[in-house]
This record gives sequence, C-alpha cells and structure tokens, in this order.
Amino acid sequence: MQRVEYTHFTPFVNSTFTAQRADIQVDLHLLQVATKTSNRNHYFRENPFTLVFRCPLKVILPQGLYRMTTVSFEPMEIFITAVGADTEGVIYHALFD
Repeated sequence: MQRVEYTHFTPFVNSTFTAQRADIQVDLHLLQVATKTSNRNHYFRENPFTLVFRCPLKVILPQGLYRMTTVSFEPMEIFITAVGADTEGVIYHALFD
C-alpha cells in the first residue's frame, strides 16, 4: 500500500470528488487539507492531516469507507465521518493520523 501524504490532496482543494459505496453515490467538495503538528512517537504518522469535505446535499452519509474519485486523481478508499453542517451542506472529515 502506498503511503499517502497531504501533498497528494493539496492540488485538489476546491475540487469535487465523487464518493461511492454500495448503492450510494454523492459529490463532495474538498474544502481544505489541514496539517496537524504534534509530538509523535514512531507508532504514528509523521505528518498527520485532515481532509475537510462538504456535501451540498442535506444528506448525512453513514461513516465509513468510500471510493473517492475526481479528474486526474487515482481512485482511493477514504474513511469519512460527518462532523457538522453549515448553511451550504454537511461537513465531513477524513483523518490521516
């Protein structure tokens, strides 16, 4: 399995990803790639980061793995969790820790 870093996602900020799982398919807008700084030991990722998505639909997806695709991006399974909502839709996070 290839190690995924935040730099894989930064070119896709403001892009729309299609999230697919079983009979679910929705578009998610990548709002932000947020890096985290912390004092970690060797058991954890050296450069943890979070992806922040927004779904314009007022639908709360079950947390879990979704196949994420967009133009010029190799499809990848990403675990997302709904963390809130704003006036524009539901906010999801994917944590790479």
